[in-house]
Amino acid sequence: MERAVLKVLKTHKKFLISMHVNPDPDAIGSAIAMALYLKSIGKTVRVVNETPCPQWLDFMPRTDLYETVDECKKFVPEVAIILDCGELERIGKVAALITAKTEVINIDHHVTNTRFGKLNIVRDHYSSTSEILYELLKQAKCVFTRDIAILLYLGVLTDTGSFGFDCTRSHTHAVIAELMRIDLPVSDLYRQVYETMPKTDLKPFLKLMSTLTLHDDERVACLTMTKKQMACFSGAFDVKDKVFSFLRSVKGLEVIVILTEQDKKKTRLNFRSRGNFDVSRLASAFNGGGHKKASGGYLDAGMILSKKKILSAIGAQL
Repeated sequence: MERAVLKVLKTHKKFLISMHVNPDPDAIGSAIAMALYLKSIGKTVRVVNETPCPQWLDFMPRTDLYETVDECKKFVPEVAIILDCGELERIGKVAALITAKTEVINIDHHVTNTRFGKLNIVRDHYSSTSEILYELLKQAKCVFTRDIAILLYLGVLTDTGSFGFDCTRSHTHAVIAELMRIDLPVSDLYRQVYETMPKTDLKPFLKLMSTLTLHDDERVACLTMTKKQMACFSGAFDVKDKVFSFLRSVKGLEVIVILTEQDKKKTRLNFRSRGNFDVSRLASAFNGGGHKKASGGYLDAGMILSKKKILSAIGAQL
């Protein structure tokens, strides 16, 4: 499959690169790294997402290449490379740029991936899309610049939870070892990701955490966030990531759920688990997917009803 993908990269000229809405460092890192490689071999490339680049990830190299779909309406690509998406629908409005003639390449590591591309490189046993992309770019004889190395490093770092999740394998560390040959500022990158909470976000965060509820013999933690609560936080702070990071350190918790109000009749769902609980199975029942220990979905329902349905489904699965 890699050979077929590399052939497409070599023979076509105009490329659209996209990833899931509300992207994380793995999605952004792999997308921009791919764009930098394609630009280095003379291709026309646009990196497009439905949503703006999160403010807290502005420190990542070359985010100037990142565009929203409204800025890119007239671009007609020969090839669309979709990174870090379990299904095509997750790129949102960017899908409108893909025509019947567009060749779609799907590169991903989610266990629930639907193999929606004409060409699919899906490695659900890999830690991250960035880890997969490192191998592909190496086969392409890519010159790993410092920017490309940092982008891929950040993707692996965050999707492995600083190399603490079960998805971290010996191959993951081997890839990191190769990237670190380029003299990456690893301490600074760690601080940029994990140690830059603005002081103005501290009190809203503590207030939000005080609303946490525990269920099923205190094995399940559930947090609901309304639009009003979300508006209390700055764009320089990833509140969900901080909630999950904090709760993973609590002994005895098996499942963590965050419900976020999208509107009065739609609720976004994010799941994390410890032990043997499979949240990808849970997410599949709620219009989503992902990994065994990190998944998401949504419900066409308000927060109260959504919480009731989610907790019922978790209790049954436990």
